[in-house]
Amino acid sequence: MNEQDALNIIWVDDNESLATWCNYWADLPMIAVDTEFIRRTTYFPITGLIQISEGEKAVLIDPLSIDKWEPLRSLMVNPSVMKVFHACSEDLDVFDRLLGVLPTPFYDTQIGEAYAGAQWSLSYVKLIHEYLKIEVAKDETRSDWTQRPLTDAQKRYAALDVVYLAQMYPLQIARLEAKNMLEWVMEDAESLKWQFRMNADPERNWANVKTAWRLSPAGLSLLRLLFIWRDEQARKENVPKGQILKDRTLWCLSKILPTHHKAISDAEELTGRQHRLYGDIILKNVALVNELATDEHQLPLEIPLPSQAGELTKKIKAFVREQAAALNIAPEAMMKRKLLDPIVRHLFDGTEIDWANPAMTGWRRDVIVEPVLEKFKK
Repeated sequence: MNEQDALNIIWVDDNESLATWCNYWADLPMIAVDTEFIRRTTYFPITGLIQISEGEKAVLIDPLSIDKWEPLRSLMVNPSVMKVFHACSEDLDVFDRLLGVLPTPFYDTQIGEAYAGAQWSLSYVKLIHEYLKIEVAKDETRSDWTQRPLTDAQKRYAALDVVYLAQMYPLQIARLEAKNMLEWVMEDAESLKWQFRMNADPERNWANVKTAWRLSPAGLSLLRLLFIWRDEQARKENVPKGQILKDRTLWCLSKILPTHHKAISDAEELTGRQHRLYGDIILKNVALVNELATDEHQLPLEIPLPSQAGELTKKIKAFVREQAAALNIAPEAMMKRKLLDPIVRHLFDGTEIDWANPAMTGWRRDVIVEPVLEKFKK
């Protein structure tokens, strides 16, 4: 009997059993967690399975049969139990939807490996091979996890995702503690939750539509209204946002500012069905924008930095790589693109830095942000 055949897999599909297991896990310092879901045609993820392990038993929780989630909700925010994930951004969405909470505290082994092994965005398969020297098959990745019953192969695949994760976790922690970087990883995990909340708020994201900076103040006002409306509509219909209207269509409508249906049809990537369903709403929002006084329109967005800033960007990237190499961490972890751009803009034209972003604070501010500002200031 090989190691996979010896797996202790427990199937949980009733409220009482879930509560019993949650009580068991609540006394442990750590659990490994994973989810399986589908999201091809919906706005919200459809959870097909939740897997939890302490490194020995793999408990597979059936969300299609359970309707009392309070024990798991309490566990996910239990401050004494570390929830360990790998590449957890989509898992956060699952728990936010299913439980209304984000796991706290939590640890992401993919983030951890950027510091422990200087490897960026390492896959689960490679991570487990790195630490446990085990080859993990990923042949069930595209399974339909909402079908019942699940096959034995699906259950084994799901179980291994958490059993091995729990086993390699202390090994990675030991590497991080030896480098005095565990606190850095935990800061990045909290930053990931902050970014998740930001991404879920359309009010904070509408200006990120590609080339939005080219629009007039009136066009920006329309883009903001349509972007927020689209998110609300996608949630209501539970369909992907692009099925309501694509970003490119929103941009074109905001450029055109159509006042009649014929003008709406000129927008790129707009289907006849979308026009029929949402044309009146688009015109209503245009009318709202046209009723605004000029000083009530959105302020112009920052234009892209000129080509002259490219040389400064290259120098900063090179400096970041040098510092990352000295610390033996992945340079992408030290300074991500979303942090690089505002720093370059600040150095180039004096634009204020948003210090409210947690990725700009903590260890990163002391170790790389302030040194960059000092080295490259005019």
